[in-house]
Amino acid sequence: MIKKLLTLSVLLLVTSELFAQDMPKVVIRGVRMTGSGCCDSSASASMTSDGQYLSILFDNYAAEIGDGSANPNLRSIKKNCRILIDVDVASGYQYAIETTEYRGFAALPASAFGYHRFTQIIPNSMVPSMREAQLRGPIADNYEVIVRQKPGRSPYSTCNSPQQVIELATELSVSYLPNTNDRQKALINLDSADTGINSRFRFIWRPCR
Repeated sequence: MIKKLLTLSVLLLVTSELFAQDMPKVVIRGVRMTGSGCCDSSASASMTSDGQYLSILFDNYAAEIGDGSANPNLRSIKKNCRILIDVDVASGYQYAIETTEYRGFAALPASAFGYHRFTQIIPNSMVPSMREAQLRGPIADNYEVIVRQKPGRSPYSTCNSPQQVIELATELSVSYLPNTNDRQKALINLDSADTGINSRFRFIWRPCR
């Protein structure tokens, strides 16, 4: 299996929604990861001193099948990773994720297809925010997905709750088309060929209402 060090860089760009005021203080207390594509022992996290930038390093988060892969006999495979980011939020403020950007790399023959699904579990919302990049071979390139919430539609976090959790989930999958005998290697992972993974989240803030 290909060994790569995959870097998830989470950029918290904090702005004021309605008032010209200082950014509320946010402290990242910890990151927990679990899933078939990652775990706490195969990943590490760090953040900048100002609490705005979080980087998560994954060791080999990829889905691959076909000749030369770690799964040469499979016709389909799915990997997942659930990420829980524990944060302390300043009293009197609540946040919402306004924009999400994430990137990956796919190398698929014409006989294969794949997807990269990203889900944000939103506080106080019964419906998760899910986006999916659907990829069809032939392709051997980076891809990018940008998700922007519609104005006024961003669900906000719980108010006056100093300890909160940002919950994110990713899923990678590759499959061969039905009735094909092609066994060329098919791969999708969270690594951009030139920059490594770079996922960014733009937060908006407002005083509790």
